[in-house]
Formats: sequence, C-alpha cells, structure tokens
Amino acid sequence: MSFVGHTRDLAAARRELKTRRLLVMGGAADADRGAVHGTVARHVTAGGGLPVYRLRVADAVSEACRSGFVAHPCVVVVDAIPAGTADGIPTAGADGVSEGAADGSLLADLISAFAGSESFLLVGSTDAREDAAPPSTRAPDDHTVLLERAVTAHRRGRLGEAEQHLSALPSDRCADGWALLTRAAVHCDRGDPRAAGPLLRRAVEAHQVAGDRRGEAWAVFLYGRMCRLRGRAEDARRLLHTARERFRAVGETPGEAWAGGELARLATRSGVPDPDALAEARRLHERTGDRRGAAWAHLWWTVARADEPGFPWQEEFANAQGRFHEVSDRLGTAWTLHHHALTLARTDGTDGVDGTGGTVRTDRTDERRREADRLFEGALALFEEADCPHGRAWTMLEYALRSPAHRFLNGEWAAEIRHVFHGIGDEAGEVWVDLAEAGPSPGGGPPYELACRYPAALLDTLGWTEAGEPLIPRAARDTQPEPRPGFPRPGDRDRPDDSRAHVRLTLLDDVPVPDMPARIALQVVPGPEHPWSTAPLPPLTARATSLGHAEIDPAHGVPADGAEFRFTPHRPGSHRLRFTVEDPVTGTVLQQIEAEIDVIPSDPGPHRPTAPAPRPSARRA
Repeated sequence: MSFVGHTRDLAAARRELKTRRLLVMGGAADADRGAVHGTVARHVTAGGGLPVYRLRVADAVSEACRSGFVAHPCVVVVDAIPAGTADGIPTAGADGVSEGAADGSLLADLISAFAGSESFLLVGSTDAREDAAPPSTRAPDDHTVLLERAVTAHRRGRLGEAEQHLSALPSDRCADGWALLTRAAVHCDRGDPRAAGPLLRRAVEAHQVAGDRRGEAWAVFLYGRMCRLRGRAEDARRLLHTARERFRAVGETPGEAWAGGELARLATRSGVPDPDALAEARRLHERTGDRRGAAWAHLWWTVARADEPGFPWQEEFANAQGRFHEVSDRLGTAWTLHHHALTLARTDGTDGVDGTGGTVRTDRTDERRREADRLFEGALALFEEADCPHGRAWTMLEYALRSPAHRFLNGEWAAEIRHVFHGIGDEAGEVWVDLAEAGPSPGGGPPYELACRYPAALLDTLGWTEAGEPLIPRAARDTQPEPRPGFPRPGDRDRPDDSRAHVRLTLLDDVPVPDMPARIALQVVPGPEHPWSTAPLPPLTARATSLGHAEIDPAHGVPADGAEFRFTPHRPGSHRLRFTVEDPVTGTVLQQIEAEIDVIPSDPGPHRPTAPAPRPSARRA
C-alpha cells in the first residue's frame, strides 16, 4: 500500500503501479489530476488488457469487501466526492480524499480491502472535468448520474428538479439507500414529512443489508428530523442522540454538526430557543468545511435571537443570505428572506432599538413595511421556484397578515393558503389560517385545535396586533404536530379530571431493536375521585393488536393482575400498536388507544428483514 499526494508526475505513478500494484492519489481536484488518472489507466490497460471500472467510494468498498476485484484483475478508478451535505442528507458516497486517510474512515477501509487484490486502485475526484476521462474508462451508469444530479439539485434548493431526477431512476435497480434518503430529505424540505416515513424505513433496511454504517447513521438522523417536523419531540430527541453517537463512531463529523443543530432546534418548540447550541453547530460545520451546513446553522441561530432587544438582526440576516448565495442554496435564501421580512414587519425600530416618535417614526415604519413586502415577495418567488409548498404557504399567510392591501386584492386569500397547506397534509397550518380569519377568541385563550397540538409554552408567545392580527410564534412553522391523544376536548372540561380513569403504557426495556422482544406494561390508573380509586379494579380485559410488521403477545391481559405484553418488531422504523380495554361482562369497549414505538436498527451487524407476522384479528372479545 502506498499514497501519492499532490503528484502530477506520470513516471512516479507508473513506478508506484509497477512496484506496489496499488496507487491512491489525493489532493486538490483539478483537470490535470484527472488527466493523470486517465493516462495511468490507459497505460495499464494497454499493457495487460485489463478492464477499467469507475465507481463511487461506497460502491467500491462494497465490491472489494466481497472480493469482487480479486478474482478479476482490473483497474478501479474511484470517484471520491468532496465532503458536503445537504439539509439532512449527505452527498451520495461523500468522502473527501485527504492526504493520508485516517484510520477507520471509508477510504482507509477501501485501501485495506484492496491490499491483497491483483487490481490497481486509483482514487480520483468527480470535480475533474469530464473531458479529461479517457475513452477506455466506463462512464457512470444512468442510476449514478441521475442520483448525483438529484443530490446536486437538492443541495441547491431545487426540490422539484431533484424529484424529477429521482423519479427517472431506472426501475430495474435494487433498493438504493442513498436514493431513498435523498427522496425522503426532499419530502421533508417540501414540508411533507409523512411521505418520508416509508422511504426512511426502506433506507434503513437497504443500508443494513449493504453493511453501510455511515448510510444507516444518516437514515437514523433523517428519521429524527422527520419526528421533529411532525412534533414528536421525545422520539426526535432519542433518535437524534442515537444518530450523533453513530456519526461519531464512523468519524462522520458533518453528521455530528447536523444532529447537533436539529437537537438545538427542538428547544424552540418549547418556546425557549437554545442559540448557544446552534452557534456550536455552526462552528462545527465550519471546522469540517461544510459551508452549506454552516449557513443553515447561522440562519437558525439568527432566528433564535432575532426577537432579543438590541440584537443586530439586520446584519445577521444579511450574513446568512450571503452564505446561502455562496453555496447557491435557493431554499435557504428563501427562508432567510421570510424571517428577515417577518422581523421587519414586527419591529418599529432599527435592529431591535425603538425608533423615535412623531412623523419620523411613522415614515420609518412605512418604509420598513415596504421593505418587508419586497422581502416577502422575493421569498415567495424563491419558494415557488424551489417547489416548496410549506414555505410558500407560510409566506403567503404572513404577507397577507402584514399587508392589508395584498389581502384585499385577493378575496380568496384564506382559502388559497388553506389549500396549499392541505396539499401537504399540514392540518396545523390550516388551523393557523382559521385563527387568522377568526381573530382572537372572546376568552383570550388559544382554540382547542391549537392547544391539542402545541405546548402551552409556545402558545403563550402568541400575540395580537392592535388591528387584531395574530403574531404567530416563529416556531409554529418548524413543526406540523398532530392532535395529542387523550387531550381533553372543550366538553370534557366540565368533567373533573380527578373523576376519570386513564390508561398508562410503559416501555420496560431499552429502545427496541428488530427481532428482540421488548416488554410493555399496561395499567388502568383511576383518578382520586373515581370509584375504582378506593376499590379493587374489576376484571377488565386489555387486548393488544399490532398494526405493522411486529408480533405482540399475549393477545389479552388483565390490568388488575398487571398486564404485560411482549412486543417483537421485525424491522426498524415506527410501529403502531393498538390497545383496547373492555368490560368482558357487558362487552363494552371502555377505551381504545394507539401508540407508536420507534425501533432503532440493530448494531453492528446488518439486519435482514424477516417475513411479517400475520396481523392479529381486531374483533371484539
């Protein structure tokens, strides 16, 4: 094994090939190095008639580990894409080639796999010009080309274009974990996280079958991000912590930075942002050279502090916008314009400092509102170009609320915005439109449809202008929470909570993994005013049903005796369970609840999914 760094000396490369039979070339990506690779490949094939293959790093590792290149001597030109990530998804096979691969990295694994091979290994870069590649090298197949185009489009915030490339992927190719991750990331960025769930479950399985721990870590991260978007804070926190540990285990520092940023954004949902954690995520992105990640962390750090008195938000929004321009990220630019406009529309002074009174203040306020309108219009145009309905709906809503002239020109403004939210299944967004149309409630509290979705701390920050327009919390657009099960409806408030009995589910074991049973305890807990609080529980029956690829047994339990069930999932992902509590004497269903349990991929060995268990009958006992 050997390493040749910033070399353009063809004679040295030939000697290395002749004596060591293994050549790894690194350094800055340029066309000259691509020409060296091509010349060396032609030299080898001319002398021995060997075939030439061009692969990505991850594919080359997979083939080499299966001894795919030992029995068939050849020249392998590996395209090592420089390190970089999109929002929640790395570039496919992204492994920057540096001088001297660090132990444990994917490149080091690749070199070790080729150590006993009769093949020649050249590690190159896709940044070299295509015309520098020799005619004898095999061009990337359609799947690889389309996937790389999709990743590039996603990183530049062109979500519709990325989806077009992904839809054009050849159907005869087996499940590609990176393609599934890219598609799931596009759905999340468009504001449709529910469509990402099935894709992520398949991505986890694909990476496990391939033994790709790095890909599996990204899948877990994206699963956590999806849970954050859907308002499932505890699941998101657990998954993101798991993903960060796995990133550390495989040396994926950019992934650590993304996970840290998502964990910091979880705090905004409780109404208490954590700008220090976002600043740390930005510094980590900068240390790894991930300029796009640093731009997103800078934006969310600015948003977290924008409402602080005296904070120079004008300057920081401009800095974030400049960062996004440098990496050609239209989606990031759109969200920067959105929040910049929102801050302008809600602030009378300059950079958080109150303005002067009288005519000067009025003129300044009018000027700032005109500037906010211009920024809203710019954000709306970029969201439409990026094909991001989530950002488009929120910008339309805020623009209509802050610009009465814009609203009055379009009498169907609320119906149009509600239609966009409905198109991505964002029921929470539709509720905010309802609130904007209805105005503040007589009692002053938030309506039920908001109270059952968002934490009270977040709704406490909901304000109203003198004109009766809502000042919607910034964090409301970060999640699409569903109604919390068991949240009391308005009619239930007349019935004291102490007089009701509740069902409590407790996961007794650690985070479940595939094909390993986990214990779930079910209890019926009566309130202090309930008749059962002073008497033994009646012989109720608790019936358990799995609504997915899992087994749960026994099928029935008696809460009075301490009902305990064994839950055995057969694949990673989110599993839904249904528990029905009945009175066996009368056959009356007293309560039916559903719970979702996230199953983490087993580690370290790859998991091969087993056949799903037959779905138990849900007939009444």
